[in-house]
Amino acid sequence: MRRSRYVIAVPGPEGEYLFVNTFTGAMVIGTEDTLKILEGETDFCDEEMREDLVSAGFLTELTPKEETEAAFKKLESIRPVFKEHTLFVFILTYECNMRCDYCFQSYVFGRDEHWLQQKMTVNHVDAAFEAMERLNPDQQNPVHLFGGEPLIYHNYDLVQYILEKGTSLGKSFVIVTNGLEADKFIPLFEENNIISLQITVDGIQKIHDERKKRLNGTGSFQRIIKSVDRLAEAGIVVYLKTAIDHSTVRSLPAFMEFIADKGWIDNKYVIPFATPVRHHTEGGCYNFMATLQEEDLDFLFENEATYETFWRGLYPLAQKLGFMDNWFPQISYCRHNPSQTWFDPFGDIYLCTDSLGDKEHAVGTYYPELTFNEQYYQWRKRTTFDMKSCHHCRFAMICGGGCGHHTYHNKGGILKSDCSFSKQVEKIYYPLLWKMFRKVKITGPQLHTKW
Repeated sequence: MRRSRYVIAVPGPEGEYLFVNTFTGAMVIGTEDTLKILEGETDFCDEEMREDLVSAGFLTELTPKEETEAAFKKLESIRPVFKEHTLFVFILTYECNMRCDYCFQSYVFGRDEHWLQQKMTVNHVDAAFEAMERLNPDQQNPVHLFGGEPLIYHNYDLVQYILEKGTSLGKSFVIVTNGLEADKFIPLFEENNIISLQITVDGIQKIHDERKKRLNGTGSFQRIIKSVDRLAEAGIVVYLKTAIDHSTVRSLPAFMEFIADKGWIDNKYVIPFATPVRHHTEGGCYNFMATLQEEDLDFLFENEATYETFWRGLYPLAQKLGFMDNWFPQISYCRHNPSQTWFDPFGDIYLCTDSLGDKEHAVGTYYPELTFNEQYYQWRKRTTFDMKSCHHCRFAMICGGGCGHHTYHNKGGILKSDCSFSKQVEKIYYPLLWKMFRKVKITGPQLHTKW
């Protein structure tokens, strides 16, 4: 018996270790003795413990080569779980009524006004719903509305058409908006099947107004706060996002105090969460260290006012690394591949948020007809099945090959691997999440202290 190649040992306080099998997703808390058993440094291991370690994949009789082959054979057997086109997003327009310092779509704002003001037509909307039916007639997830800014008031009729048509087809909606004019659409929200809105407020007014300005250069804080108030009063759920980085993280407690004073902490219609700015960064969308430092993580962890809000922002990462129910080994780094499909106002289809509006990254069209190009088939190959460089990596099943947008621009191709994320997993992300679980005394479905 030997330690599985997929097992990592994360040291913790008081001699404890978090042992993770990155292929099976199994996690256990053990001691130095457990580590010695896994390393073959001691014969002390009763039969029950040995059986448990073997069944959870921590000990194996297979050689590293045999183990890799067995892992990918098993991964192949669950491949049908990873379905394409399970979430659809409508980009109503690339036009936006704000300019945010860190906007990941800022590269489009230098284009001419005619391009920016292009919006979906009735024909685009009809074609998008028809494409959804052809690509995945059983799709149940809410349709997402996105931009630019989807809730610009002069596009009211377009929003109304999408919501009414979608609702008549049995669809529900999630809307990602800056919130500046969102309250003007409340009558539509009340008449149609709206699950929630996501609105970003980047902290206290001084911080927010410096980072998120209207087109005329003035701040947007008070107007967005007013919009959130009205939405909550109407019973519309708002996920209140605060995008943080090293320069703003220490202002978060003051913003949490503001939220408390507003009565939003106990308001079931306002759900705050904090997440780092990380688009267009090395390591991709899961790289929480792109704009934060380790001291910032310590601050967020230790501050009671920010702890729960930050934990909500960590949820996608916790899901990816196996701290949540229903974990599966990853076949790709990105949630957008192969599940998400983005329809833009020019009739193009995209798979990656970092490439929206960049024609060279379009993977096909949905209007005037549904077609896919070579880019689409390249993205479909961007999985651990086809990226041979990932086959011998112990992080492959949680990393999935890294960010394809990053490798396209920095390594010469989508099918190149990016190890930026996996290099930080053992040192930063597992210790952080384990620490947070310990703090609130959470025991996940596979996280126990038997050994």
